Amino acid sequence: MLIRQLGDYCHVDVRAHGNHLIVEVNHHDEREPVARATRLNDHTYELSFRSHTGKWEPIPIAGALEEIARAMTQELGPYLDSGNL
Repeated sequence: MLIRQLGDYCHVDVRAHGNHLIVEVNHHDEREPVARATRLNDHTYELSFRSHTGKWEPIPIAGALEEIARAMTQELGPYLDSGNL
C-alpha cells in the first residue's frame, strides 16, 4: 500500500467502495474513515477528507495515486498519525 511506504502507517487501511478508495485508521479495533480518493479517470484521483460533521470535504488535490498518497500524508498526516489514536 502506497501510504505505508511513506511512513509509520501500519494502522492505516484502504478499502474500495465504488469509485472511491476509503482510507481508514484502525482505532481500538474500530475503523475510522479519514480520507477518500475518488477516481476521475483511469489515472487521476481527487482527494477528500472526512470532517468532524461526517461529510466528505474536497481538498484541491488531484493526480495519480502516488501523488494522492504523498499529498495525503503531507496534508492529513496528523489525522493518520497513530499517536493521535
